[in-house]
Amino acid sequence: MVNTIIVVVAAILLLPGIVGVFLPILPSLPYMGAIVLIYLIFDRFQHLTAVESISLLLIVIISLAVDYFSGILGAKYGGASKRSTYIGFLGMIIGLIFLPPFGGFAGLFVGILVGEFLDYKKHMQALKAATSGLIGSLAGIVINAILAFLFIGLFIIFAL
Repeated sequence: MVNTIIVVVAAILLLPGIVGVFLPILPSLPYMGAIVLIYLIFDRFQHLTAVESISLLLIVIISLAVDYFSGILGAKYGGASKRSTYIGFLGMIIGLIFLPPFGGFAGLFVGILVGEFLDYKKHMQALKAATSGLIGSLAGIVINAILAFLFIGLFIIFAL
């Protein structure tokens, strides 16, 4: 009974992680992983096995990879050069620092666009690469939302 109450409280505390997927102020799945780690410590590692805990950790790691690479992969698919993807990644980081929560999207887009212009590409080609990067980032949000719901569902199943 006590474990059920703790699991419900932990599941409620996981919900802001879903919001963090759509508003990149909060690192969503790492936050959720921290909540589960606190649960594990509080529970003295009694209700989750090592395999279950590692499964949840893998979801967090996959989410981090999706966060950082979805926009870059989208840009590559759109024909961006390697240099443009690096500039886009840098733009994403700068955008997140100076214009949270959506500056990362703008920074990625502008970074790829500038990188493509520096590579002397045509305007339409540069715009296609930058837009593909933006679409990749949006696809990453969808994937991370799925991962967040999967994380919560698995946590509840594993813990109960």
